[in-house]
Amino acid sequence: MDTKRLEDLLAAMTRVGASALHLVPGRPPALRVQRRFVTGDETPVQSSDIDELTRDMLFSDHRAQLALRGHVEVLYVARNRRRYRAMVAVAGGQSSLVLRQVPEVPPQLAALDLPEQVAAMTRSRSGLVAVAGFFGSGKSTTLAAIVEALNQDPSRHIVTIEDSIQFVHQNGSALLHQREVGTHVASAADGIRQAMASGADVIVVGAVEDARSLAAAIAAAESGCLVFVGVEAGSIVGAISGLAGMVPIEERPRLRTRLSRALRACIAQSLLHRSHKGGRIPVVEVLISNAAVRAAIRKGSLQDLPTIMQRCRGLGMQTTDLALRSLLARHLVTQDEALLHASSREEVLGRTPAVTR
Repeated sequence: MDTKRLEDLLAAMTRVGASALHLVPGRPPALRVQRRFVTGDETPVQSSDIDELTRDMLFSDHRAQLALRGHVEVLYVARNRRRYRAMVAVAGGQSSLVLRQVPEVPPQLAALDLPEQVAAMTRSRSGLVAVAGFFGSGKSTTLAAIVEALNQDPSRHIVTIEDSIQFVHQNGSALLHQREVGTHVASAADGIRQAMASGADVIVVGAVEDARSLAAAIAAAESGCLVFVGVEAGSIVGAISGLAGMVPIEERPRLRTRLSRALRACIAQSLLHRSHKGGRIPVVEVLISNAAVRAAIRKGSLQDLPTIMQRCRGLGMQTTDLALRSLLARHLVTQDEALLHASSREEVLGRTPAVTR
């Protein structure tokens, strides 16, 4: 597959309003339109096609990540200057490619149907806020909306550190610098340290993936910065467990203690299909730090966090099941869709007694 065929497929993606283009060896190119896959070009994709397309997309650091993790995300700029998030994944010795268009205008928090607690986090002055989600969960969009909200505050000096700059933010009331790993900074850890040295009071890190970047983020939060970090995880428990697992076992008690003190909040999100119109809506877990949360993290009793979140929902916390119940009550998702993602069907359907603190 040459670049011209890819450009034709991307143009078709725009015409039909598809959310993604999937290129999988042995299958025709498929466009994701609402909940269905639509194939127009019946010529199957070959492994050599993916190799040819990714040859110019991936640099040496991208290939190292691909070899280590089995997937890597990069930015692809089409000839018409539209930007796409390209996810390359390897399974069974073959590569596949998924492309999603990046909106030309940065998203606004108010338009994302996120809990109001997320906007409140942008008004904090210090501490660590983790934003968790897997590819396609809307995590990058949420982080970009957080940056856009912060960009309207004239008291802020913001530095973003991104694997690839997807949303280009225009000059706002704040002082904003966007840094790309591999282009402007050698690593996320170096970018965080440079941001601190430049006097930034807000640092937004697209992805924390190793012990060095995590240590730098915690150090920045401890120094008085407000630090937002992206974490690849499907839940709050998974996010905090994954962060602690970045260091050797003997170092984890100390890391958990530092993390318990620095963490101000954590959210984890995924996207569900809307019930009555096109598009998707986020379902969001919310954890707000308090004495119980800090003690659970410090002791490594992460299995206690969902109970704490349910018990302390008056403080703004919510589990996935509580979030699903709210979406269902507002008729934003169908019952089948909600129950598909539920941990407790009874909780989502409101059949259990309310738990009070």
